[in-house]
Amino acid sequence: MKIVFKKSKLLEKLYPCMGTVSTKNSIPSIEGVLIETMGGNTVRLSTYDMNKGVRATLEAESVIEPGSYIISAGRLLQIIKVLSEDELTIAVDENLNTTVTSGKASFSLSALPGKDFPTMPELTGPRGFEVESEILKDMISKVLHSVAEQDSRPMLCGAFFRIMENRMELISCDSYTLSRRAVSCDLRDVGEVSVLDFSFLVPGHALNELVRILGDGDEITCVKIARKHAIFFFDDIIFFTRMIDSEYIDYERIIPKDQTIHITVERDRLLAALERATLIAEERIVGSGRSYVKLILDGNVMSITSTSVNGKVYDEMPVTHEGENLEIGFNCRYLINSIRASEGELLDLSFQSPTQSVTIRPHEKSEEKSFFYMVLPVRMNG
Repeated sequence: MKIVFKKSKLLEKLYPCMGTVSTKNSIPSIEGVLIETMGGNTVRLSTYDMNKGVRATLEAESVIEPGSYIISAGRLLQIIKVLSEDELTIAVDENLNTTVTSGKASFSLSALPGKDFPTMPELTGPRGFEVESEILKDMISKVLHSVAEQDSRPMLCGAFFRIMENRMELISCDSYTLSRRAVSCDLRDVGEVSVLDFSFLVPGHALNELVRILGDGDEITCVKIARKHAIFFFDDIIFFTRMIDSEYIDYERIIPKDQTIHITVERDRLLAALERATLIAEERIVGSGRSYVKLILDGNVMSITSTSVNGKVYDEMPVTHEGENLEIGFNCRYLINSIRASEGELLDLSFQSPTQSVTIRPHEKSEEKSFFYMVLPVRMNG
């Protein structure tokens, strides 16, 4: 195999592939990128860690000799990045010796035959829809902070997608916070069966990669749902991941009802106060755990305070307050993440007691976009 590439074009497709290269496996083939010639000057790159994968297509400057080989993805990326010329050649001989050359520079490494690459799932499915990439990326990024990294309940380690006619909802919950986003948008049905009315559960580690490689422009992402995999098509790239095979939690049941304490607060002012408080609340002191941030509602003033072994912070701001006064404590980082993911100049926060979750909603309601966040309080000392 011998292929001439433009460095910039190859890097543009290789970067998205890197997030699905296995780094914790003894199988050499899944630590590499599969490079295949597809006829003409078309070349396909594939990476697959047995749970998620990427397949990217690009046009090379020229394919001198066709072939299919696996090359160490990490080493190849490092080599290409340090090359000074914008044109490079990748060649693999019959002894699986690989040479990467550009100008006077030359690197040697080994390859594996393409047939050693693991069989990838069939990248199609009977159900599907198209949505603007920017909308999909924004919604995922606004619920990722509530996806659990580790939990005995697998469904909490992913985000739950609900697809309806011209409406998409994403829900995530990690036992301490809950995030829910909904948007009314043009969802074009591209499935082979019935109508847009289905749900699926995507792991958080896959969503982190998807957000990283999705574009911010007005391009369209096509989503196909197979029996075990979710497949995303965009910009000559296919990203796919194994879904979580589990029923999602009954999240409606855990949302507090009949809250009697309500405040309206400036989002930016609250976020700035919490970020100042986190300097104390997240201070790590040997022999002591993290502190918490306390919110004190007293009339139309909300105070924010936190105390640790080495210091104390105090701040206050005006709010519109309805209901009783209240003192309640939170993990500062959980509260910051939910406030940061919220939108609008004003937010409505609702409470019931020091032991029940706060709920966060937009003050200005919209029929097109909505959000809901919930954060569990902590037990305060004394």
